[in-house]
Amino acid sequence: MKLLKMLKTQIAAALVLIMLLFGTVFALSMMALQEQQSYNILLNITSRLEQTAQSLVSLGMNYSMNVPPDSSSYARDVKLYYSAMHGQVEMLDTITNSFMLAEFPPALTDYPDPFQPHLTPATEQAVSAVEEIWKDFRGGIMQALGNDSDMPRLDRASDYIAHYNAPLVASINILLSRIQQQTDQRLTQVHRLHLGLLFAAVMITFGVFAWFFLAVLRPLRLAVNGFQKVARGDFGYQVPITIDNELALMTSSFNTLSLRLHAIFRLIDQIQQGSDLNETLGFVAKEFASLLPLDWVGALFVAGDNSTIVLEGSYRAGQPEITRRNRYPLGNTLLLKALESGEPLHIPNMSATGSQNPDFQFLNHLISEGVQDAIFLPITDASPIPGVLAFGTCTADTYTPEHLELLTNIAGLVTHSFGKTVKLAEHIRLAAIGGFASSIAHEIRSPLSTISMALGYFQDAGLSDSANKRATLAQQEAERMARLLEEILLYAKPLQLRLEPIDIKQLLTQLFETHRKIAQEKQQRFELVAPDTELQILGDQDRLIQIFLNLAKNACDAAPLHDPIVWRLEKDSIARVLKVSVTNGGNPIPEDQLPQLFNPFFTTKAHGTGLGLSIVKRIVEAHGGEIVIASSQAQGTRVTLLLPLA
Repeated sequence: MKLLKMLKTQIAAALVLIMLLFGTVFALSMMALQEQQSYNILLNITSRLEQTAQSLVSLGMNYSMNVPPDSSSYARDVKLYYSAMHGQVEMLDTITNSFMLAEFPPALTDYPDPFQPHLTPATEQAVSAVEEIWKDFRGGIMQALGNDSDMPRLDRASDYIAHYNAPLVASINILLSRIQQQTDQRLTQVHRLHLGLLFAAVMITFGVFAWFFLAVLRPLRLAVNGFQKVARGDFGYQVPITIDNELALMTSSFNTLSLRLHAIFRLIDQIQQGSDLNETLGFVAKEFASLLPLDWVGALFVAGDNSTIVLEGSYRAGQPEITRRNRYPLGNTLLLKALESGEPLHIPNMSATGSQNPDFQFLNHLISEGVQDAIFLPITDASPIPGVLAFGTCTADTYTPEHLELLTNIAGLVTHSFGKTVKLAEHIRLAAIGGFASSIAHEIRSPLSTISMALGYFQDAGLSDSANKRATLAQQEAERMARLLEEILLYAKPLQLRLEPIDIKQLLTQLFETHRKIAQEKQQRFELVAPDTELQILGDQDRLIQIFLNLAKNACDAAPLHDPIVWRLEKDSIARVLKVSVTNGGNPIPEDQLPQLFNPFFTTKAHGTGLGLSIVKRIVEAHGGEIVIASSQAQGTRVTLLLPLA
């Protein structure tokens, strides 16, 4: 940001301008005060000149009116009048000479330094007139007094003063009026200047307030309004930027944040709605363009061989690219590095990296498409199939650490969105497979029943021993096939429950009595550990029996000969659940197999279908419960059911 556009510079300039304005007003006021003092001194000196001239005239006129009658009186008047008259003449000489020199001694001003006033040409002309008239008037007085200082002719001098003083008095009055006029003119100029400065101060003040409103208050009001809109949930709202300073930078950052929030919430909404891969990729291509530079985006997923990765789809400039599903090697590539690190990987210098590594086929493919800068975002934890979301631009060195940090922060949401998309696709695929399997099972049941009936007929037909053994073996396989079809149909069709109050302790007691052969086949026994209180839940009795029979058979198959199968019932009144645990002392289940036990068709038995525990889990969850399996060398294998109490 340029220095002149920075808010602190503008505020500093406004403060300096106001300080200069006040400084100018203060300096002008001090100058006006000094000039006022100067003109007051000048007026005082001119008034003193006038008073001195009046005193001289008064002396002359008084003496003319009171001429002494005798010589003794005259001698007295010589001492008094002559001395007074001579003093007034000297004072007039001093003042007129000072006016002519435009410099007054401290004796006339009571100032420590000589006073040098500024006189206008008109005032200087009046001073010259006073000086000339005073020179003539003084000469006449001196001539009338004579050259004898002991016996001056006071009567002649008094007559001269009385008759010829008018020009001097008139010239001094003119000088006084000129100085008064000069003083008034200067004060008028100072007054006008003060008014001008006052007007300028008012205008500057209004200008500063207008600038402050436009540059600070209005942008702040718009920003606060934007903050309030976003706080009320209007994510994506953009605050208008009307200035170019730090507030504009703050507003721009807020707008970026708002856009990112909008994109993130749209992404969350996308996650909740669920969609296919192309729709999710299109959403990223459209919405993420406001968050980071984006000319190209593509989604790649690891193939089943785990050695290659497939480009499932891509968008360029927000539009889908129609290309075939390209397959690229995965080993020792940057794609594999991103998958292994689990964090976004930035490839800034793509041209050099691609030319030095020809095995990076996908990277070189991007370079051939004009992409110069790219980020690989791994899709791992939330997706059943590992993948990479690739972002690219056609301008080199475009992505900044800020963009990488943004993707790092929202990586969880992005990968979760794509992971859910892949899971949804997988669920749709499994649902299609389940529907197909259910249809096949229905189609096979009828001919399988016919085959079973035929095999039964052959067994009763008196065949040879070898033929009878083959018929018996075929009959057993047909029965196993029928059970598998029943389990497939049970797993595939919708589960409906008929709920009623059931005492689990009573149900298990009856179950152990009815199906004691399950344990007796391996000389085992069922042990029930339960409190004396009633343990009642809301459940479907047939489905619960199906659960417990499956767990009983699995426990008996896993436990050694003569070992007890311990069933334990515990009531948690606080959590409002009934805990049912089934423990056998057989060999522990390998740790890597525990997470797969509930997967359909996963089994460790030679003749198992792999659907038993999947069906059990489905029925338990339909009752609002949970099932957990734990296995260790010390405690054996324990299956725990948590069922809500009635």
